[in-house]
Amino acid sequence: MIMVRNYMRYLAGALAAIVVIPVSAYAQKDCVTGGNSAIRSAEVEFSLAASRNDTRSKEERYVRALSKLERNWELDNIPPRSYLLAANAYLGLFDLAGADSMLTTLLQIQPVCADQVAEIRFGAWVTQFNSAITLMQGGDEETALERFESANVINRDSRSLAYAGQIYDTRGEDDRAAELYEAALEAGGSDDIVRMASINLAGIRKNQGDSEGALQIYTEYSSAHPDDIVGRLDFALVLMDADRQEEAQQVFEDLLLLSRDDLNFRRWSQVGIGLYQAQNFAPAAIAFRNALDLAPYNKETLLNLANSLGLSDQFEELMPLATELVDRYPFERVHYILLINSKRELDDSDGALAVIEGRDAMSFEFLGMQLSAVGETYLIDGQVLNRSGIAGSTRSVSVTFIGENGDELFTEMLELMLPAESETAAFSLQVESDIEVFGFRYQVPDS
Repeated sequence: MIMVRNYMRYLAGALAAIVVIPVSAYAQKDCVTGGNSAIRSAEVEFSLAASRNDTRSKEERYVRALSKLERNWELDNIPPRSYLLAANAYLGLFDLAGADSMLTTLLQIQPVCADQVAEIRFGAWVTQFNSAITLMQGGDEETALERFESANVINRDSRSLAYAGQIYDTRGEDDRAAELYEAALEAGGSDDIVRMASINLAGIRKNQGDSEGALQIYTEYSSAHPDDIVGRLDFALVLMDADRQEEAQQVFEDLLLLSRDDLNFRRWSQVGIGLYQAQNFAPAAIAFRNALDLAPYNKETLLNLANSLGLSDQFEELMPLATELVDRYPFERVHYILLINSKRELDDSDGALAVIEGRDAMSFEFLGMQLSAVGETYLIDGQVLNRSGIAGSTRSVSVTFIGENGDELFTEMLELMLPAESETAAFSLQVESDIEVFGFRYQVPDS
């Protein structure tokens, strides 16, 4: 049984604020000077806002400054400095959309202000971005998203765009996430941000059934970042979806040449799945072996490796794994079949016959039995097939949960009622554990 491949979101590295002092639009040497009485009145309000002894709040002063500048908006020739001061007032009021509008107009009429506008935008962006990072680190994702979105209004920086996209992504709001990832890629940025935006955007496209769109993203990313293992692996998976098996297989085989320290358990499993689906079973076995080394008590990986070894005629390597599967999970016929085949291929007819007798003695069997987890809740479920038992009779199966180092954490009883002969019935066993569970095994009590 081959594990189902799920879309995995890529998360960027550790969140970090940007250490920089925001530049005030009013405090620096301005790109535009001069003005009229409205501008001078607004400047007085800014001076009072900076005073420690002022009886009015800064916000009140910024509002008053904007009111003073209103006279200028009615002029045929508006002094450019009006826009600069208005932008600063809007920033003081945390109205980034207003500030953006003023700065955009200023730049249109005074291109010489390009450097100062960029500094103002970046300074305002830093304030919002750092606040969002602090909120995310504190677990307040909702407010963090608001700050990232505010930052994106004043300055289209790939970092705030990608982090906002990541939040929408984890919420399942794919269209908005994709829009922000695309904007992040257009803005450029560090390798880590480009990687996150590219991989996640391609994952969304693939999830939406747009394999060609996903493939285009991965092709561009993989060409630009040939040493990125995760990117290469996801590229191969999309090639598989696009039915370009030979190209995908070559990528998978290239990945096998890398140190297994470069891929985690899930990624090695994906390499194995890709090679298995391409019917390249010997390399698939190598990948699954690497995955099993990282998670030795994972039932699906053990079975995936055993299947790959059998299909690549590696029966000496298969024998101990098939024996282990039968020992750990004795009510699943597929495990017996693997062991029977390995014994037959190794000319152990008597041993094969003994395994056949053990298989045929089962009055019931399990189908699709698997372990899943959500937090500290662990669920084992599957189906029971009644082969020769009495319908309505009960069976007790002892299930032992295994820790990281193979230690037996605790045992629970799975109570079954057999359905009619040759029919199946669903079963489940749910437990809570504050110690992480890495696998399970089962047996009939006293057997």
